[in-house]
Amino acid sequence: MSITLVALAAISSIYATTSVLAQSTVEIYGRAHVGYDAIYKTTGGTATPGGGASTSAEGGGAVIPANTAYEVQNRRRVADDGSRIGFRINEDLGGGLSAKSVIETGINIDTATGNGQSDMPNSGTGFLGSRDAWVGLSNATGDIRLGRQNVFWSNGAIEDVSANRIHFAINGMYTSPSSGWIANPMARVENTVKFVGNSALGPFAGSEFWFSHPSAAESGSPNALNTANPTGEAKAKAQGLTLKFNQGPWAAQFDYGKFTSQLNGVGTATGQTFSAAEIAAGTAAAKTLDNSIKAQKLGLAYSYAEGSKVYFINSRFQQTFSDPVASANVIAVTAAPGTNTLLGVQGGDRKQSSNLFGVQHRLGNWELHAVYAKQGDVSIGNVGNADDSGSKAYTLGARYDLSKRTAITTAYTQIKNGAQNNINNSGGGQSSVAALGYGAKLTQFGVSILHNF
Repeated sequence: MSITLVALAAISSIYATTSVLAQSTVEIYGRAHVGYDAIYKTTGGTATPGGGASTSAEGGGAVIPANTAYEVQNRRRVADDGSRIGFRINEDLGGGLSAKSVIETGINIDTATGNGQSDMPNSGTGFLGSRDAWVGLSNATGDIRLGRQNVFWSNGAIEDVSANRIHFAINGMYTSPSSGWIANPMARVENTVKFVGNSALGPFAGSEFWFSHPSAAESGSPNALNTANPTGEAKAKAQGLTLKFNQGPWAAQFDYGKFTSQLNGVGTATGQTFSAAEIAAGTAAAKTLDNSIKAQKLGLAYSYAEGSKVYFINSRFQQTFSDPVASANVIAVTAAPGTNTLLGVQGGDRKQSSNLFGVQHRLGNWELHAVYAKQGDVSIGNVGNADDSGSKAYTLGARYDLSKRTAITTAYTQIKNGAQNNINNSGGGQSSVAALGYGAKLTQFGVSILHNF
């Protein structure tokens, strides 16, 4: 046999061996979850209190005068509950090392577009990889992942209610809000590097550390009219961590996240820019201030039986604005008889916290849920707490498993806002309007069909 044939045989043997070692798998998974609401309405809401007019999301943009009724009449509707399709890719590289990738896409089965019930964009849908989309390397110690990734909002083993278990619950509205006075700093962040602990970390497996270079920084350009960032410096940054502990019936989780200079140091609104002199003189009309948000959550759960647990989560959010003049821009408003409260108009550094208590109880094929949350009044700058600017809410829900993959669920949810708050069930594009009226009480009751595949 010639040397060439021997070499070819050796190469073929090596390739065959590595092919056996490098086993690659692709898993297609997803969820179809759609609900029918017999009740979806608000009562007691008013248009923007004391701060001018409010533009209706309905009726072709008609202007509603301030402090007048702004309510959602009851509507029966079909609403998507976080449907998605995804791909999990894994290749065994040998020696305990593997390559991983996830590409997950949200789907609005109700509207068949990238918009939710309010016809506003749902950021978790509308394009391939709209949810988690990353590639990485993994061993027993941990993963390193690069891409668009979920951060902060998930509560892991503490609770996974909302659209994961029943038709709709308030959980995410208080542990990771997307409405009200302070929104969640981040849910899925692009350009993210994440380190995730694996089995070698024992009870701390699943803990994460991450940082991101958001698109606001990458797309930033010099702006001579704004002295806050005249060179287009990459000021927008996001980073955080999640510490998890699971031991026996106990689970604990601490989350911290910070998104600095969300507008990359350039305060703009509809393409406008403003100089420092304009800001100081108060002539910068309709300005959107650059801001930073930081948040933390602490959760604890105790599983008292298989599929049954009680849990508690405390959430704290803080929002600060880059311009000290506008940050102090607070005015007195009368939102309801007998109230005179300081609220931020364009700025107003603010803080707010919430407490959430929940029970999940398994009974054969049935799973019962009860959740209660209370949000404290918002604190603005050095002024103090704004009266009646919190909210409280509860959900009662049930789920009946027809199989391991398919269930019928039902839930009754009520959110009652203070006279000067308008937190909404906007998670996943659920809301039927862009914003609720201040002081509105939202009532929602419906059933859903959930199928995991």
